[in-house]
Amino acid sequence: MKKSINHIFGKLGFLIIVSLAILSSCKDSELETISTGTPVIKKVYLLDTIARHKDSTFVSSIPDDKLLVINGENLGGIIKVYFNDYEASFNTNYNTNTNLIIRLPKEAPTEATMATVPNKIRIVTSHGEVTYDFTLLPPPPNIYWIDNENALPGTTITLNGANFLLVQKVVFPGNIEVTDFKATKEGDKIEVKVPANLTLAGPIQVVTKFGEAKTVAPFNLNSGTAVFANFDDKQWADWMWNIFVKNSTTDYPGARGSYAYFEKNTVTKAGDNAWWNADGRALWLTTDLRNPLFNKDSLSNRVEQYSLKFEMYVKQPWASGSFLIKANGKNYAARFEPWRAAGKAYSTTGWVTQTIALTEFRTADGTGTSASSISDIVGADGNNGGAEFVFFFDNTTPKNSDIDKIAIAVDNLRIVRTTRK
Repeated sequence: MKKSINHIFGKLGFLIIVSLAILSSCKDSELETISTGTPVIKKVYLLDTIARHKDSTFVSSIPDDKLLVINGENLGGIIKVYFNDYEASFNTNYNTNTNLIIRLPKEAPTEATMATVPNKIRIVTSHGEVTYDFTLLPPPPNIYWIDNENALPGTTITLNGANFLLVQKVVFPGNIEVTDFKATKEGDKIEVKVPANLTLAGPIQVVTKFGEAKTVAPFNLNSGTAVFANFDDKQWADWMWNIFVKNSTTDYPGARGSYAYFEKNTVTKAGDNAWWNADGRALWLTTDLRNPLFNKDSLSNRVEQYSLKFEMYVKQPWASGSFLIKANGKNYAARFEPWRAAGKAYSTTGWVTQTIALTEFRTADGTGTSASSISDIVGADGNNGGAEFVFFFDNTTPKNSDIDKIAIAVDNLRIVRTTRK
């Protein structure tokens, strides 16, 4: 921590020194006469690299609010600055005859947002103006999440993210390229059909004119080591309690084979967590956990990098209670309450992928200390300590809400890596 704080203060101190170096004449700026010669821009570089500015000079950038130094001659008395005809704000105190410190506005247009862009910086001063060739590049795409990571072939899925601009193709596992898709004008969503010939699991890739992005978690992952229950070839080793499995394309359409479902009328009163008293409220899985979910080398990876994922279909609006998911002999638990984040009763119109970071697994029934390692959750041997994963419907939150009915299905329970950092 001390090292991090020293690093932060070191960076701040460096920026202060940089600013003072550029504006060394600020103290006497009131006495400085604004030069009246023709304004000239010589170069543009980042504020925090002034010590190496000869090497850091550049003529293109992503508009991302970074601080720039525009260097030249006769630049005093600046009135307006434009990036691709977008007027940028600046502080006149950071303007001398030779430099201007300015923030590159993220709102400035690029080729992706405007059909024709000049790719120029234009500065208007009290005694003339100057233009400078400077290309604003759209940022590369970024995939945040996919609504259904186990959608059936032919199903339309939605990729949610940023900078889906001038998209060229979406690449599915197995290097299956799809060029028939629909991207929003805002660049935050792509709708695309799952290819009919998709058989492999792996990342989805979005390729634009300006870069590419890949998901970290695999798409179409419904079997293999990371999956500990799919209710087809991987379900429970010996037994489970109070839950049902079916393979119906009408009750919960779009399912991939069999799935588990929680269905109960007159479920529970507020504050009731006696899940063992009624069928349809609890799922106990010893699912393949005699075989490790993680090899011992992977157990040393950071717990923040991994998540529990599963597909869920919520037919009946859900506004109270939680799925209490217990692991490693019930030492750690996560409380899954999507209605709380939504701020209203939660339901879905189909199967939706849910993601619970492993750091959300805590002691004290999900309310205590967060797991600090992967082995906290899956055990020292990577097999959940030889114990079962337990999913059960608990109605202790909030305590003043009765539940008359639940109708929820789950499938493809897996633990996968979800971040690269």
